[in-house]
Amino acid sequence: MFGSTWTVARVRGVPLFIGPSLLLLVGLFTFWLGRAFIGRPLFAGAPLAAWLAAAVATLLFVACIFAHEVGHAVTSLDRGVEVRGITLFLLGGVTESYGEPKRASDEVVIVGIGPLISLVLAAVFGLLARVLPDFSAPELVAGYLGWLNAAMAIFNLVPGYPLDGGRLLRAVLWMVTGSRHRATRLAARVGQGFASLLLIGALLSVTGVPVFEPRLLWIAAQVFASLGLWGGLIGFFLLRSSSDAHRSARMREQLGRARVRDLMGTVPPTVPAGLQLSDVVARLQTRPSVLWPVGRPLVGGIKLDDLNGVPREQWPRTTVDAIVEPDVFVADDTPMDEAVDLLVRARDRMLIAVRDGEPVGLLTPSLVADVST
Repeated sequence: MFGSTWTVARVRGVPLFIGPSLLLLVGLFTFWLGRAFIGRPLFAGAPLAAWLAAAVATLLFVACIFAHEVGHAVTSLDRGVEVRGITLFLLGGVTESYGEPKRASDEVVIVGIGPLISLVLAAVFGLLARVLPDFSAPELVAGYLGWLNAAMAIFNLVPGYPLDGGRLLRAVLWMVTGSRHRATRLAARVGQGFASLLLIGALLSVTGVPVFEPRLLWIAAQVFASLGLWGGLIGFFLLRSSSDAHRSARMREQLGRARVRDLMGTVPPTVPAGLQLSDVVARLQTRPSVLWPVGRPLVGGIKLDDLNGVPREQWPRTTVDAIVEPDVFVADDTPMDEAVDLLVRARDRMLIAVRDGEPVGLLTPSLVADVST
């Protein structure tokens, strides 16, 4: 989703990714805050100090966004949801997970912790602004950070999936309907509607908002238009994300009560674990893009591409079990709803279906897609 990113840190094993667009966010926020600061009497005749204070405030706000997302990530891990990573980019932060919570109550806790952290930070910076010397740079920075964190918490609680508010709406619908996938579809539709309003607001910010009745609707149009092109960018991101979520939920509903054995394809013959790479290459070339089971008992899987990681001159001295991928198995009676999550995490997006320790089939995304279309 985010293209190239840089890994800058890890929290409980979860990588923190930074997208190049974060630099644009830092630049825009510094410019916006700098313009606001430079007109204060505090910085009269000292524009450099105003820009420095704006840069410090921006970096602290990025740290607050990070804290918000770390809350989601840590709470997810505590409730058995594996986290792929945290990404900071132009529109803020996103925590990406493998799979979903097993219970709606877990979803409430995982989602709710982010806005709660933002509200706590808003209160902390608000208190700091009260105790710091009046009309000082630290007081000004603390005051702005208090309002920014409060605004972030409130905006995230808007029921636009996949914002935190949209996910809380899904949790409530999950409790009411008893179906996670139906709740996701309904929440995603609400998210698409909210995203459309943001896009319309971005258009109105350019063309102007005409006067019309009822007045309450006109005021709402003014609010959305005030978000400008920034709201349009957020709307585009939400529309894409909510549409993807709706499509994924519909696919999983269509899979219904199917199990791996109902969808799996044929699996190649098992490759002996002690076979040398020079002796196995011709066999793998018959089905080069497929994952082959290795060993009796099974020790993993191998593809033709895996041989590229070993210099050709070492092939006669290297056995298959030395380069095998171990975590590639799924029981053939596993529900497809669970198997899809495993398939997403699999390195080659393929899993070998097993029954009583023997390979009986191969599960690939194309087989799942054929059923869901």
